[in-house]
Amino acid sequence: MKPYPPIILVPLFFAIALGVPLGLYALLTRGRRRTMHEIEEGASARGWSYRLRRWQGNPTAFLIDGWSTQGTRWVLTSESAGESDHGWSVRLELRFPNLAGEVDVAVWPRDGHGRGSPLRSLHASRETQARVAGFSATAASALNFFDEAREMSTGVAAFDSAYQVLARPRVETPPIDAGLAERILHWPADAIAPHSLLALRDPFGFHVQARLRAPANWATVVYFTDVAGDLAQRLPTPVEAAAPPGWVDRLVARFLR
Repeated sequence: MKPYPPIILVPLFFAIALGVPLGLYALLTRGRRRTMHEIEEGASARGWSYRLRRWQGNPTAFLIDGWSTQGTRWVLTSESAGESDHGWSVRLELRFPNLAGEVDVAVWPRDGHGRGSPLRSLHASRETQARVAGFSATAASALNFFDEAREMSTGVAAFDSAYQVLARPRVETPPIDAGLAERILHWPADAIAPHSLLALRDPFGFHVQARLRAPANWATVVYFTDVAGDLAQRLPTPVEAAAPPGWVDRLVARFLR
């Protein structure tokens, strides 16, 4: 049998060495690529702007510019969670920039002992809040909020045992009613049900965060944006933060543009 010349063997060797792992990668990531394509197509069909966040090095990280059924603009981002997080690995966050204002409402998941936000126990003095406002009006507003906020019940026992709904005394209508609480608890079978949700208004917008155990699919995006949009619709009229933006606020604002 005549041996093959080295000029043929060398490229053949590299073709096998590169082709096998690349082929396995394509096979193993086929489902993920199909999911991302469905999200891109679904967003495009609704007139939303979709793009991958390639700079993160995460092939499932994306950003969508869209709007709620009520016409309120939002920005949706998906990214991996940090290593310190437990029980969830993906952070899906919706921000409504036009609903920015003083921190006045929050929805916080309770821990295994029924405790809500740990910031409730800080009780920062007015002097401390004033010093904090020097570099971040957002942080000062949050400290003041968690110091004076009252808890509001939704009337759904399962939800109230899993979440703490907080609002300033001036807020008369609970941001979450029984119907919305049930929708947050019960997600469609074809969506990725979240480990927990978190919501907060601050001077950068109204934020709703879903903590997922796996990357979102299109059904998750649709349901999450609908629920978050209805929650945003129930917010009171925003009040401008009392303190002017500090240098930290200006830095964050530049990053969020």
